[in-house]
Amino acid sequence: MSTLQKYLELNQITRYQISKKTGITQSSLQSTVESPRGLAGVTVKTLTAIATALEKTPGQVLDELIELDSEQIETQK
Repeated sequence: MSTLQKYLELNQITRYQISKKTGITQSSLQSTVESPRGLAGVTVKTLTAIATALEKTPGQVLDELIELDSEQIETQK
């Protein structure tokens, strides 16, 4: 499971809900979630949409994603 998908699940929000709240397409979200580039594949547009849907700042979301990604890397060691 990608870091972004895990993040969405931890925040109890779906790609559909983000799409409805922000207007970003579900296909854009799906491409980002499934990107082989991981967090490097997250665009500012997608990050902003997620933040808006969660009522957080893009900086908060990015910090939380980086922390979650680091935790997943540590778990894999």
